[in-house]
Amino acid sequence: MYILINSIKNLYRYKNKYILFGMLYLVLILTVSVCLNIFIQMEKVTDNILKEYANVIKFDGKISRDSDNIPLRFTKDELLTYKDIKYIKDIKIFRYNFATTYKKNFLKDFEKGDDGLTIEFNINGDVIPLGFPLRPVFIFGYNISLLNLAVNDIKLENGRMFETDNECVIVKNKLYPNIGKWNEESGGGIESKDWNDLDLDDKIIIKDDDGFYNYFIVVGIIEQNFYDDITTNRCMIYTTLESAEYFDAIASEEDMNFEINNYEKIKMGYEGLIYLDDPDNYYVLRAEMFNRGIWIEPLFPNFHALTNLTNSMQAWSIIFMIFATFIIICITIISTIILLNNRKYEIAILRSVGMKKSRLIINYLIENLTFIWGVTFISLITEQFITGIFTKDVSAVMQNLVSPKMFEQLTQGVNFETLLLNIGLVFGGTTAVVMLSLILACINIIRFEPLKIFNKQY
Repeated sequence: MYILINSIKNLYRYKNKYILFGMLYLVLILTVSVCLNIFIQMEKVTDNILKEYANVIKFDGKISRDSDNIPLRFTKDELLTYKDIKYIKDIKIFRYNFATTYKKNFLKDFEKGDDGLTIEFNINGDVIPLGFPLRPVFIFGYNISLLNLAVNDIKLENGRMFETDNECVIVKNKLYPNIGKWNEESGGGIESKDWNDLDLDDKIIIKDDDGFYNYFIVVGIIEQNFYDDITTNRCMIYTTLESAEYFDAIASEEDMNFEINNYEKIKMGYEGLIYLDDPDNYYVLRAEMFNRGIWIEPLFPNFHALTNLTNSMQAWSIIFMIFATFIIICITIISTIILLNNRKYEIAILRSVGMKKSRLIINYLIENLTFIWGVTFISLITEQFITGIFTKDVSAVMQNLVSPKMFEQLTQGVNFETLLLNIGLVFGGTTAVVMLSLILACINIIRFEPLKIFNKQY
């Protein structure tokens, strides 16, 4: 305790020089801390990009070798059988897509006057049938654990996300004309209620005359799509994977795409995701899968833009960090020499009254650790407010490239993990600086001869 108190007194006794060097160290340690934090954050984000983003490949469909042969869609079991192929780390079922006009033999049944599936709404307790069977209602069932990969970016304007089976969120197109059932009993005209009248807690019932039955409770409403026009059919239900694949029992086996508008097509059936062991193996795997009659595509083809962004930030942070570290070493050498020269007479007196050299070295070590660690503590606190200024542009670009859920996934663990690692590395680095200063001090203290110092002094 005496040594610590004496070290603090020495800091006050030589406060002018310690304030000067403290300001220099504060700027430099702060620079190193910010650069190190940016480097660690970008490294963590890059790892997340490669793990959760760049190595995710989607099955884009089968290739028909015969123009007269209509390819069949992937079954669930068929998708999972490709796990054993080289370069594939894992395969997961991502989504199941169904449209009410995708029922087996739908067109043949429709020609016979059978509407196939009947869609009914229970709005405020009133059951309202929906007509126009050739305008399908789409059901998309997501693997909830993979919702962060949803490229359609589900943004709710009301309600909440579905959490259990038979809960759903729906999307509307308020520009679309009334699609209610034609009311022949009233002499023609359109029913007053249609898809756009659905709201939270309403019930959607889908059934047929053969006993098939399923329902959904609306728990959320998705924002209107900016690119919709009056021709875009947005009668869409988003729900869990299990709720949607319930329709697989009555679905057509054909590999079919439904066109929503000129730029958006949706493939029916199961959508599987391939997780590569390394993103660099994509082109080799694509050739292998093509030979098997399967076409694959990156789920996020723009991942290079993200990795280039993070790698660029890492490169610049390393450059500034090395430059600042070099200056810190130079200042440590200069400041140690200056302080020791100014304290030669003090050291000579302490040696002449019997203080051991080891005790002098320990005192100097405690004094320097107190000084450097104090400056480091202030630097780390300040760094927490400064780092965000340099990374906000990168974050803004990333948010424009990926969905909010994906951005959250890519930056998961960044703040807490990087904070702990940054604190450990910065304190370790500044302690190493003290050790460098201590080595110089030891050399000088060991060489000090009190008598020569006194003679020179007088």
